[in-house]
Amino acid sequence: MAFSALLALPLAAIGEATTIESGGRSVTFSEDVPREHTGYDSAWHYAHAVRAGDFVYISGVIIGAGPDDSLPLSTERFREETERVFATIERFLATADASLADVVKINTFHVLDGRASSLGIDQQALVIAGVRDRYVVEPYSAWTAVGTTGLFSPRGIVEIEMIAYAPAGHDN
Repeated sequence: MAFSALLALPLAAIGEATTIESGGRSVTFSEDVPREHTGYDSAWHYAHAVRAGDFVYISGVIIGAGPDDSLPLSTERFREETERVFATIERFLATADASLADVVKINTFHVLDGRASSLGIDQQALVIAGVRDRYVVEPYSAWTAVGTTGLFSPRGIVEIEMIAYAPAGHDN
């Protein structure tokens, strides 16, 4: 799925919730996350969120500069994009009956060259942590930050993937 399609994910779209299940795994699409706005039917065939038992796995979502942004992205724009990504992940988790409060593992992949952002990797991590802290309760999740030479999106700065522990039928 193209990066721009993830950026364009609407807050509310037309459609009813549908679930695809097999082998103890399920993927659910909803009004907030319609199937056509995910990578499910793309050439890569990936799910935005997969429930496997009590765990929910979220595919990576990119914090990056939009087509109208000038580079490098300012601290404020990076924060805004981080907020957008967390809102997207929150909707993805909701399709699997989970929330950001259920997240037990975060992986972030940071582009090392820094051309797209005015922030160093440590500053990026502090912005991400500040946004995360508004959603996550103690005990905090595990977090691995990895430096990389690039992301799928050429304007990507950081890609975030998450794992949540959300026993079926729990209150989130």
